[in-house]
Amino acid sequence: MEAQACLEHIKMKNNVIVRIAGAAGDGIQSTGELLGKTCSRMGLHVLAYNSFQSAIRGGHVWLQMAIGPDKQYDHGEEPEVVLLFNKTSPAVHVPDVKSGGTVFYNAGTIKKEEIESLRSDVNFYGLDFKGMTDAAGLKDVSTVMINVMLAGALVQTLHLDPKVTLEFIKHKFQKKGDQIVDLNNAIFDLGFEWTKTNTKPLELKLKGDNKPKLFMSGNDAIGMGLVAGGLKFYAAYPMSPATGILHYLSTLAHSDKLIIKQVEDELAAINWAVGAGHAGVRAATGTAGGGFCLMVEGVGLAAMAEVPVVTVLVQRGGPSTGVPTKIEQADISLAMGGNGEFPRFILAPKDLEDCFYQAARALNIAEKYQVPVILMSDFFLSEHFGTVDDLDFSKIKIERGKLTTEWNLENNEKYKRYAYTEDGVSPRVRPGTPGAMHLVVSDEHNEYGHLMSDVDAGLPHAREARIKMHAKRMRKVELMIENGDANPPILEGDINAKTTFVTWGSTYAYVKSAMMLLEKEGVKTNHLHFTDIYPIPREKTLALLKKCNRLISVEANMCNSLCRQILTETGFEIREHINRWDGEPFTGEYIVKELKKNAKNKQLVNV
Repeated sequence: MEAQACLEHIKMKNNVIVRIAGAAGDGIQSTGELLGKTCSRMGLHVLAYNSFQSAIRGGHVWLQMAIGPDKQYDHGEEPEVVLLFNKTSPAVHVPDVKSGGTVFYNAGTIKKEEIESLRSDVNFYGLDFKGMTDAAGLKDVSTVMINVMLAGALVQTLHLDPKVTLEFIKHKFQKKGDQIVDLNNAIFDLGFEWTKTNTKPLELKLKGDNKPKLFMSGNDAIGMGLVAGGLKFYAAYPMSPATGILHYLSTLAHSDKLIIKQVEDELAAINWAVGAGHAGVRAATGTAGGGFCLMVEGVGLAAMAEVPVVTVLVQRGGPSTGVPTKIEQADISLAMGGNGEFPRFILAPKDLEDCFYQAARALNIAEKYQVPVILMSDFFLSEHFGTVDDLDFSKIKIERGKLTTEWNLENNEKYKRYAYTEDGVSPRVRPGTPGAMHLVVSDEHNEYGHLMSDVDAGLPHAREARIKMHAKRMRKVELMIENGDANPPILEGDINAKTTFVTWGSTYAYVKSAMMLLEKEGVKTNHLHFTDIYPIPREKTLALLKKCNRLISVEANMCNSLCRQILTETGFEIREHINRWDGEPFTGEYIVKELKKNAKNKQLVNV
């Protein structure tokens, strides 16, 4: 008996990939949230990718979720359990289902004979929402609630704890009254009980550590990191995929005493944020690539006026309005753009936890060096949901740099807002500080902030002021490196591996997944990841690059944005690349397949 039990345990899978598909407005996101929060509260790890179109109602939407006891690094490719809501979904998604998989569908919109004709190696189960609710005595129930019924079917199929789901349903709908909560519970139970008696059980055992985990998006994590880092002002114009930051922060406005402004456009957003930064509060704004194009002049203003401000740039498919709801990593040149030369700091978080810590770090760097900081995310990182074990708020230290609330006049000398200093950072006061009245201008200026007019610009004293002031500002770039605030990339894995993947942003996780797949095949690889995009510490970075035997970059773009930045900053050229620019995110399997297809893979054993 013990041997048989052991064999049964070995057969059981402990992870699964689920896909939910339908039209916008069918409740795909709500069903995914029910599943994700059920799993996270049971101590399971989840990673969910949400694919949707730029449409308010209509258009095709699908969500795919990888679930297991360990950290999930990508959403996978072949789903094993699928929910289909509308009649256009079967032809799109049934071909992707893993052989032997399970498909639940809305029998009110999808015909049995049509869906079953698509595959013979998949188990199909149709749920008749109207027939089941009528039989249960639930009259005049909106068919939109099929998503709750299918969620019940899903929870039973995956052997999850229905009590956890019902607790979440109560939490979500309590404000609508007990009647709505009871109705949702009844419909959930219908799907759960029907599935128990009408379907073939899966050989699956999802078991978490029973430690509830945070379940959030990258935008949530960025917003949380900003608040933990002392943010007090956020202005933005809604632009996907950065809008979630605005939504999240607005929920904290009252409790955390934040000023949140939804303004008329991106020009207003950056200028509001620069104004707030000048006033002495920690300020930020956020947008997508198209919106950042409009913000570039405001970022330059912050650099010239030496005002700390953080801009979150969430990349999406471009150019112009491009592909609003798809991933691309092609905006490094945009973040480096602007008229003239000026100091800035550019960083890119790698995962949900990193979004939290890097957002807080961005505020520190902005104030410490009195520069604009650009925090670069991307569609996948910002919009996908996943689990986080914990976030350590004690790691967040607030550094305000040379900001003072008082100014003591020495020798009756007036306050110099832009005083020449050895490190390039001048003492900063809040406007209105007694004895420290000063000017802040967008033109070139002297130490007092007095601008140089076109008349003065050609005179010797003006030329000297321009030379010294511009050099003072640019000195900050060197200082960031000297102080260790600009970090070299991190090399993870076996130092003797023959192949090194090079990544930035969300491609970090996909490569981690690929490395684990390759390791199972006996192929050792390692991983060089860049979080700090500018400035790059040249010598330390070169030393790491030269340690690697063979470098292959992985980027969600066509023109190798990171590699061009590395070449510009270090003179080192990476010549092998795995790229994707169709708008869909990588997976570990995709990277491994591309690696094997590459004709230059002779150095890899067994590949």
